Amino acid sequence: MLRTVTVVEERPWLLLAIVFAATLIFGFAIQAGGSAYLRWTADPIVLKYRTTLSYTSALVGDALLLPLVNVFITSQLAVWRRRPRIGEIVLAMLAAGTLTAAVHLYQAANALLNWTMTAPYSWTPLGYVHAGFMFCELSLVLFFWGQVARVAAEQPRAIFSHRILMVVLCSLFFLRLLLGDYGYFA
Repeated sequence: MLRTVTVVEERPWLLLAIVFAATLIFGFAIQAGGSAYLRWTADPIVLKYRTTLSYTSALVGDALLLPLVNVFITSQLAVWRRRPRIGEIVLAMLAAGTLTAAVHLYQAANALLNWTMTAPYSWTPLGYVHAGFMFCELSLVLFFWGQVARVAAEQPRAIFSHRILMVVLCSLFFLRLLLGDYGYFA
């Protein structure tokens, strides 16, 4: 373990590459692979419902924007080197769990059906995988914004960073794509 930490500290780009790759794999590749497999086997679910490969927010957002967001978050947290309290982490996870549940309940209540939820309140295994990724991603993002608030209180000028700007821009672009995929923007 210490050897791994040493390697990453000597090569900061390695940590960012790992963050990018892990986000790409868990946020996009697993879902895209499932989608491709179901198409290849001509599963009826892909004929009736939209899958990952038919959403712009997945193709651009999950495959590029979210990995970039996580890279910018990680690099900014590394610059600050702030040691968080356990309560900060728990609070971010509780908020992320609440938000994840709310989004999925909204999806079910409004019958926003796709291949992850083929009937209201009935998610497929890949729907649970997506919910797990969403929880992890929201936990990181909410934790990051909590850290931004803490740093702003201690050193207001420290939050003026191109990394924070990129997190905001990538997040807004992703949100626009996501809402567009669900018909909230024409």
